[in-house]
Amino acid sequence: MARFLSFVLIVAAALASPAAAQFFKMGPRTGGVTPHTAEIRMILNESRLASLEVSSNKNFNRYVTFPQLGRKPHHPDNLAYFSIHHLEPDTTYYYRVTAGRLKEVNTIGTFRTPAAVGRPVSFRFGFYSGHLPGSEAEAFSEIRFQKPLFFINLGNSLSGIDLPDDRDNWHTLYQFNLASFTQAELFRHVPMVYTWSNNDYNGAATHETYRSYIPHYPLPADQPDEAPGAAAELNPISHGFSVGRVRFIVLDTETARTAPDADAPTILGNWQWNWLKSEIRAAAHTHPVIFLVSSVAWHAHQAATGPQNHWGFYPAEKQRLTNWLKAENIGGVSVLSGNGGLLAANVNPHEPGALNELQAGVVDWRIEPVVGTWSGGQLSPEPTEEFFGIVDIEDNRTEIEVTFTGMNQHGHERSKISFKVPAPVR
Repeated sequence: MARFLSFVLIVAAALASPAAAQFFKMGPRTGGVTPHTAEIRMILNESRLASLEVSSNKNFNRYVTFPQLGRKPHHPDNLAYFSIHHLEPDTTYYYRVTAGRLKEVNTIGTFRTPAAVGRPVSFRFGFYSGHLPGSEAEAFSEIRFQKPLFFINLGNSLSGIDLPDDRDNWHTLYQFNLASFTQAELFRHVPMVYTWSNNDYNGAATHETYRSYIPHYPLPADQPDEAPGAAAELNPISHGFSVGRVRFIVLDTETARTAPDADAPTILGNWQWNWLKSEIRAAAHTHPVIFLVSSVAWHAHQAATGPQNHWGFYPAEKQRLTNWLKAENIGGVSVLSGNGGLLAANVNPHEPGALNELQAGVVDWRIEPVVGTWSGGQLSPEPTEEFFGIVDIEDNRTEIEVTFTGMNQHGHERSKISFKVPAPVR
């Protein structure tokens, strides 16, 4: 009788509690986070279809289940991605994978939604650039410890290798970074924003892999009514998003770039240039602070040493933007840049056409520092030092204070500078 009761109890327990499982092979990554939505992508151990349980309670006492979206023909069999919706602003969420009665218990992802767009809100974000493939740099852990709302990867995340031009090898390289423990832990806890630079970009295969593996905001160039058209071989990945009263305009500095000695040299190309103007013009009415997110330095000079792929080699395009901002009487525009091999800043008076710049790069890819004009100072890393940037936004309703702290992998502040932008609530 006792044996029969034990058997009954075991069966009852099995029916009452779903079994634990480990579904993740690599990832997850969260991105494209708005006050009400998020995108999540991951590599599973098996090609089975899975679901995602999302809860504002770490114990998952109450949760909403979201189905896995259908894979496209070119996707790996074990790539899974999810679109999460009906979220609440300014709320921390947790998620785990389920399949049938099995639930993931070892790898729980988390993210926080931003406050409603247009509200005065203070927040923190991080940004970095330039690291080796599969890097286990300590800087990734330190960024996570700083508890940013999100982080921006400014590209060159496959530095130091010859880049392939086929899709399968690009998939392998993206998975190589996902397999890094320090990167994976950052991706699991903090939403990402990513744009590429010359050391992680190589044409069509890069575009396809980005759209498959990277959770991202909607890409305007991919929309039927906005697409560049037949004249453009590939659509830029430029896009925008807002947090409170701050607008982020993420640029693609590679897809349409021509050589500096071309007849009409450009980094942006015609479609992205026109899109950028419309983005800035629309944001200027409601967002006192606008960040142009660029993988390369703005205040750099042409020089024989240091990186050779920055805005300094495109002076006409720089002047074109400066003149346009003056003509439109738009101020409050700053550049977030990377891949310059240093921590640096350029802070100008708040006036139309005067762009501030915050530069943070690189993590563990050693290069000569970019030569440029840095009114806020510049600092090169020690031989084993890893750099990244933390930006704090303090919105007190009448003005917004932006504080840029350059940090290393040990959590030491290596540079710091602030500026304020008038921001009366309309």
